[in-house]
Amino acid sequence: MTPSPTLNRSLAGAQRASLGRRDRRKLETRQALLDATHSLLASRNLDTLSVDEIATRADVAKGTFYNYFADKEALARELAARVRLRMEDEIARANAGVEDPVTRVARALCCVLRFGLREPHQAAAMMRLFPHATDPSAPLNAGVRGDIAAGLSRRRIVAPSQDTAVAAIVGGIMAGLNRVMDLTPDRALAFAKDLGTILLRALGLDRSEAARIMKAAVETILG
Repeated sequence: MTPSPTLNRSLAGAQRASLGRRDRRKLETRQALLDATHSLLASRNLDTLSVDEIATRADVAKGTFYNYFADKEALARELAARVRLRMEDEIARANAGVEDPVTRVARALCCVLRFGLREPHQAAAMMRLFPHATDPSAPLNAGVRGDIAAGLSRRRIVAPSQDTAVAAIVGGIMAGLNRVMDLTPDRALAFAKDLGTILLRALGLDRSEAARIMKAAVETILG
């Protein structure tokens, strides 16, 4: 059985506490470089960033950067993996005990939108870290693919193909994330309900059921 992301983080915290001062400082420097890049990505694309800028923002020497990462792409890959684990963890906890694949999709949408509302700068950085997020085969979309596959097999979802359904849902979620960061909380709730209802209807649900599922998901996750 693979440990959950939450358990992994707890184990990492325990390991950090047992390290000596020198090793703790190394971890802190590594984290500073990751945090600096994440901060810069809130308003910039990775291609426009330089190692000099990242090192300056992290308050370390440029040479120090290369003690931890081969290049900025290697740093971005680690940062993307951490962000992906965080989102997967939040969605997994929100969907714990939920069997209906359509409800799981609705709650996953709300988790992503909640991230955009609570941490817009980190959400903006996440979107830049995953330029191919709408690709149905992207690792970030593994959970959605699983829910769509389950929905199709149970005839709970109607779609020409799994890839079509995943592309429609993921594309809508990413577009929603981009939009929700510009909305007030009240407008965001209404927007989430309307967007989710449209997406669920695209999966074959009728309007009343789609609206009911989204209302419950929004109230539980975003309310």
